[in-house]
Amino acid sequence: MEEPFSRLLSRTGWVGCLLGFSATWYFLFGLAGYVHSFWLNFSVAVVLVLSTAFFLANFFAIPSQTNWIGRTVWLAILVFLLTEVILGLLPPISRDELTHHLAIPRLYANAGRIIEVPMAPYAYYPMLLDMLYTPWVYWGYDFVSKWIHALYAYLTGLLLYAYLARRMNAEYGLVGFFIFVSTPVIARLSHWAYIDLGVTFYTTAALLALLRWRDKRETLGWLSLAALSLGFAFATKPNGLVVALVISFLFLLIVVQPPRKSLRWIGREMCTFGVLTLLPFLPWITKNWLQTGNPLFPLLGGFFAPPGSVPAKAVSGGFGIFAKRELLYGENIWQMVSLPLRIFFSGQDDNPQYFDGVLTPILILLLPWAFQGKWLEEKKLLAAFALVFLLYAVFLVDLRIRYILPVVPPLVVLAVYGVFNTYLRMRRPVFLFAGFIVFAAWHGIYLWNYFTEATPLRYLSGIESRAEYLGRSLPEYASFQYINRSTAPSAKIYLLFVGRRAYYCERDYFHDGGELPGYLLGAIRAATNPDEITRALKRKQITHLMVRGNLLAEFLGHNLSANQVALWNQFAQSRLELKFRDRGHAVYQLHG
Repeated sequence: MEEPFSRLLSRTGWVGCLLGFSATWYFLFGLAGYVHSFWLNFSVAVVLVLSTAFFLANFFAIPSQTNWIGRTVWLAILVFLLTEVILGLLPPISRDELTHHLAIPRLYANAGRIIEVPMAPYAYYPMLLDMLYTPWVYWGYDFVSKWIHALYAYLTGLLLYAYLARRMNAEYGLVGFFIFVSTPVIARLSHWAYIDLGVTFYTTAALLALLRWRDKRETLGWLSLAALSLGFAFATKPNGLVVALVISFLFLLIVVQPPRKSLRWIGREMCTFGVLTLLPFLPWITKNWLQTGNPLFPLLGGFFAPPGSVPAKAVSGGFGIFAKRELLYGENIWQMVSLPLRIFFSGQDDNPQYFDGVLTPILILLLPWAFQGKWLEEKKLLAAFALVFLLYAVFLVDLRIRYILPVVPPLVVLAVYGVFNTYLRMRRPVFLFAGFIVFAAWHGIYLWNYFTEATPLRYLSGIESRAEYLGRSLPEYASFQYINRSTAPSAKIYLLFVGRRAYYCERDYFHDGGELPGYLLGAIRAATNPDEITRALKRKQITHLMVRGNLLAEFLGHNLSANQVALWNQFAQSRLELKFRDRGHAVYQLHG
């Protein structure tokens, strides 16, 4: 029974690499100006269809490999999958879709090539999955991008199934599959066109392939898969750098453990791992080097001297995580020290204090029982990766649940080992089954509540139009509709306190690199009369301002002197004409 699951693990990992190569292929040809090429877009669509067919063929083959318990868990997974497919049909409304992962591809689609976007420093990050989204944005089927993101989640579930079924049996593999895809934050992200599930898949593929190579070092197949997957994780999101550092450390740890190979063989392994890890990331760092002089722009700016044309980075505060949480949320030292545990118990959606996401306690409750029985070294490597990555994410960056998703699959593996060992030692396993059912029901209730809140059936049945759905969901959408209908095609809109959510703007636009309107603030401070403010805006070819009025007024009141406020008021009264206002957002035309 071992070989079929080992082959499934390998093939699933290589399917992910095929998707990565397809995205890289699109990136390179997009830089050359072929974004409107039918054949380029069609080739990406074909790879996506084949990858989806691979997943569905293997997923629907699982019931024949298991008993009634496994088939019950499989049906639960199927319910989650179908729910995600339905939710994925809704128009994009989540923040990072509208600011980044669909907004930047729309700029590429409009331009017909992959262009620089100096006003958005995050557009210089590696954007592997966004390349897979671009054809669908160009064709007008942006909802497909959500399904692509979900595909990575379910391919990760297939990796976990294959690994756990090989170590135990298909039933435990399905338990791991279910725990992963039903974890609330995974379920939520599976119908958003983000990239976090992509980096989670590639991290999991790299980690599990590295463990298989540890068992079978006579060939380099598993090591090659691990290295390429790690490279694609690096090319998907900046935190892939942390993944690369931790997994590279595990690789070196495995290399020095007995039985030791010859120096020549070790050198071959290290070269294979290093070259193949760098290969998927090389196009992205080359582009940034040529455009900015910094291969990792906007990171590590202090190590590189950028030319004058390099876009300015958004300025952020210099507070560490402890100071930030004390200032923003009034947390004490014990609350902050316990962050690694709190994230599993107290997460809340759309609440930064509570990590903007929901994990599940089942990931850690059974850890004490996981480190029993066989494969102890393997379990230690999985735990070491999860612990190091988690501590880095908790204490060195702003903490969001989706930033730490790479730790979820190894914790799922350890949780299933805990279930397995607990079952073997319990006299009455009915209590274990009952506990698992409680957690499964809680995960299901979370998704059901989210489903009812999204009300997809009104939109999908045609009762509610796309415009009506977006108007109800996005307070700025009516203002964008006015801009798209009533301004000249040559108009350029300055977005002020709109959260950079520009995806539905069909005119050229400008926004500051950070959350605050630094360009406008600088123009006002440097001006002595309204004409100078007008000229500063005209230098950016700005013709209109779209403003969230209350936030702009508060910001300017706190950051301008009394004379500067008076100058701004004079400018607003004489040079700005109100054209539209709705739900706190207003559109002004610039005159002069």
